[in-house]
Parts: sequence; structure tokens; C-alpha cells
Amino acid sequence: MISKEPSAVPTPAERVDELLGGFQATQALHAAAKLGVFDVLRDESKTSDEIAVAVGAHEPSLRRLLRFLGTIGALVEDGYGRFAATPMGELLRSDHPASARPWAILYGSPAIWRTYGELYESVLSGQPAFERVHGAPFFEYLERNQEDASVFNAAMTSGGSPSAILDAYDFSSFAKIVDVGGGQGALLQAILEQYPHATGVLYDLPSVIAQASAITDVTVAARRQVVAGDMFQSIPTGCDAYLLKRIIHDWSDAEAIQILRNCRQAMSDQGRILLIEQIIQPSHQSSATTSADLNMLVLVSGRERTEKEFRDLLASAGLELTRVIPAGGRSVIEAVPA
Repeated sequence: MISKEPSAVPTPAERVDELLGGFQATQALHAAAKLGVFDVLRDESKTSDEIAVAVGAHEPSLRRLLRFLGTIGALVEDGYGRFAATPMGELLRSDHPASARPWAILYGSPAIWRTYGELYESVLSGQPAFERVHGAPFFEYLERNQEDASVFNAAMTSGGSPSAILDAYDFSSFAKIVDVGGGQGALLQAILEQYPHATGVLYDLPSVIAQASAITDVTVAARRQVVAGDMFQSIPTGCDAYLLKRIIHDWSDAEAIQILRNCRQAMSDQGRILLIEQIIQPSHQSSATTSADLNMLVLVSGRERTEKEFRDLLASAGLELTRVIPAGGRSVIEAVPA
């Protein structure tokens, strides 16, 4: 059996060294995930020679990577030179139900990696670094670079089960739901599976809709309509619930208000808007929230927001915040026409 002794709590100096070398961990996990190292180790431990043959890598260099992955807790090595994935490493398999592999590939990609090299400039200017680095705003860049868009869309779909949202919020009162900016459709599909009386509209840009996941259950597929469009121009009308998961945080206040106004214009006076977002708390911040907020700073024009900031945004669009419901690290923010 392969095992690893727990390490001692690092000193402050050791912790600083560890954090300053954090870029190495990002790129090591990116390289290993992209190579498929963790997929190779799915069923049994293997030597570096065996792994190198399976992934097509230079064995001496790969072994150095594997040793480093051992020091950060993704792999363990036994006395015979065989490597195995830890529970953390197993999350980087492509077939893991909570796979983080797409995120590892995304975070280590030039699209994200090079942009973070300009964090200093974004803090000085308040402007996202992405356009300066890549020559186009983030979402326009994805439209032009389908390989990066595929990685981004896979990351948006992976690693997060819709179950927390379904457990937190009761969708039974809605006959027709539109998922605005719904990506590949995982959340809408889960809602339609749980609520067989409901129909849904998956609404996103044409290039995103083209990659929407197929639904094998014909009864669910028959209740889902796929519509391509631009949420800054218009939103499908005639729905009871307007669902926007991790959409508003991508945009500045002015842009967010435009999206919300378009939703308000599309909905009836009895409709509901449901934003699924992280909320900045007055204290005890989650590292996931502060990390996401830095992403918004360097990549796009958006930001993570407090409950009051969401309330003010909604009011500017003619909407009233009615409830905030915790949902597995995020919140369902419910609003109605004011």
C-alpha cells in the first residue's frame, strides 16, 4: 500500500515560500492534467516509465514532474518507484464525477496564465488586463478562439453538481424556465429532469449553443428548446422564471443593469428572476469568493458583489430582491418586478 506521512505545520517563512511558488503548482497540475497522467493512474499505480509511454512524454522530465506532484499532495510514490493518485489527484481524472481537469487545463492555459501576469497593472488602473494582453475582450476572444472556448465551456460545466441549487430552491411553481447564458445546459437539464411538468429554454450565443450537451432522455429533450441570441439585445419572452447562473458577476454595473432590464422587459409582472452568484460577506470571506473576484478584475469588467450591491443593481433594472437562499457555496438571489 502506498502511504504518505502528514507534514508538519509550515512556519510563516515556509508558508511564504510555498505561496510564492504557487505558480509552479498551477502549471504542474495543468501539465499533468493535459497529459492525462491521472487518467493513466485510474485503476492501478504505475512507474514513471509506464506513465511516460502511456502519455507520450520524456520519461526523465516526467519523473521530475511526478515527484513535484507528490510534494503537493496529488500523487504518492511507494518504495518501488510506482506512483498513485491521491483523492485530490483523482479529482483531475477526466471521468471523475466531480472532475476538476477542465479547470486545471483552463487555469494553466495562456489565456488565463498570461493575463494574471498583468494583475499589477489592473490594480493600478482598475481595468481588466485581458484585452491588453490578448487584443480583445474576454468573451470576444472566446468567440474567435474556439479551442480556448471549448476549454472554458468544459470548465464552466464541470466540477459543480446542480444538486445544491435544486436542494435549495423549489422550481415547482414554474411552467417555463429560461436559462440565460446557460452554456451547455447542465443546470437546465437537471431542473427539467426533477420537474417533469416544466419546459425550458436554453439561451446563449450561437457559438456556445453549438456545443450544448445532447439530452438522451427523449421526454426531457422534448421539453427543452435551444435558442441562440445575445442577452444584451433581447431575452426570450413568455417564461415564468429567468435563471442567470454566474452571469451578472462577469459584467460592470452598467452592463449588468442592461442584462437585467432586458430580462424585466421580457418577463410578466408575475415572473421571477433567479441569480446564482457568490456573495461577498462582511467578514469571514471564502477564498473561492476572493479568488473569483480577482478573476473578474483581470479577465472581464465584472466583480463579485455584496447583497446590498445586488439589491441596488436589481432596483436599477426595475426589480426587487425578495430572498437570498444559500446553495452550496453560492446563493440563489430571487427578485420580482418592482
